[in-house]
Amino acid sequence: MEALIILDWGIAAKRLQFSYHEPIEFLTTMKFVAQIEHMKAFAREIHFTLDAEMIRMVETANASLSNHVKAEIAALIGDNMFKERLDYVMAVLFVEDREKLNSSEDFLACYRDKPASELLFHLAAAKYNDEKMEWTKGNDWGTIANDVGLLYELVAGCELSDQAEHTSLLDHIRFPEEYKQRTLFIMEQFHRYAYLPIRDRLKELGEAGAAKYRALFEEQPERAIRDITKMDVDLIDKETAVHVSYFSQVRVGIHRDDREGHSHLVVLGINNDVFAWRREDQETIERFLKVIADRRRMELIELLHHKNYYGNELAQEMGLTPAAISYHTNMLFDLNLIQLIRVDNRIYYELDKEKIGYYWEQTRRILLP
Repeated sequence: MEALIILDWGIAAKRLQFSYHEPIEFLTTMKFVAQIEHMKAFAREIHFTLDAEMIRMVETANASLSNHVKAEIAALIGDNMFKERLDYVMAVLFVEDREKLNSSEDFLACYRDKPASELLFHLAAAKYNDEKMEWTKGNDWGTIANDVGLLYELVAGCELSDQAEHTSLLDHIRFPEEYKQRTLFIMEQFHRYAYLPIRDRLKELGEAGAAKYRALFEEQPERAIRDITKMDVDLIDKETAVHVSYFSQVRVGIHRDDREGHSHLVVLGINNDVFAWRREDQETIERFLKVIADRRRMELIELLHHKNYYGNELAQEMGLTPAAISYHTNMLFDLNLIQLIRVDNRIYYELDKEKIGYYWEQTRRILLP
């Protein structure tokens, strides 16, 4: 039995195809530059130091953009991870067409070719998903995405909790081509002045990260899959493309594609291994105490103690947005307190109760020697 388990992890590791996907890094870079202060705060909270070179890249990118473009990026993407806007639209388009997109220019061309109504449908879907609201009134998503009049009617009839957000969304839908050209303009400006000067360096860093992980997963498949991807082996049930992101630093993202002939997609931060395998000392216990000091994360741990949940279930149970759930689960991922498992066709969060017990014991040892 033991040999079979080892073989399973080895087979799973061989299904992971590590390579550099430029469109993903372009999207990640734009999102990170827009949300740099929030990302710095997150890093401080988990006691992780962002790479100095990356901070310099962000500063250089900001210095290369006009105040108008920076203000537009802030308005259309936002300054934190809790609300998804243009970054969500960009991610959805990439996932839909990723087999055809090999460069940042390919992605921009793809965006130019999309009808404005489709872009705004994805924007609306992101906002209503954040608030867990049913807004389509039974209409087929494909129909809504191709009918801007119907989209406006549905949005007008389902008010968001944030009145300013709702007014802004309606305004975008009233002037769909303006929204498309406005967002395309800031992407092109960011691409030309902020991204292209660092493109080659990001590719070099990303390819080096992919080579590092390829070796780690070949040498220690079970440990690497558990600690670096935070996944159960069952999630890697077919070929899976893995992008190692320099700008993400510490991240786990997965898109499962169950269509035949299509691979799954995983995005890993380039420093996941450093963070996952650093020595569990007093600093780690301090991070653990800080994580559980937040009542929302304590509630999340308590829920997962009783059963496994998938993302939207947790969002509904806790009254938080999916983006906020992702933020808090990342904190638990970083301490290896939870992992991803598959049940049927859903991905669930599973609490590592032994790890919780271990941290409690280490806390007692440090505080009461």
